[in-house]
Amino acid sequence: MVKACIAIKAVPTKVDSILKELNGLKEVKKAYNVYGRFDIVALIEAADNRAIAELSGKINSMDGVRSTETFVEA
Repeated sequence: MVKACIAIKAVPTKVDSILKELNGLKEVKKAYNVYGRFDIVALIEAADNRAIAELSGKINSMDGVRSTETFVEA
């Protein structure tokens, strides 16, 4: 199991709907809004780095997501 943190920049009016969608994904263990450079942080667990990359792509395609940065646990 690989753990990672995905930091998300979002359209302000879409934060709540993005959080709802994130919390419906089995790989997302926690997702919450934050203040500063990013709007949302999602803590995830996936089978391997490829699964992390696929999930990151899925999150990037969500309505209202402007960009993401993924930090994989070493």
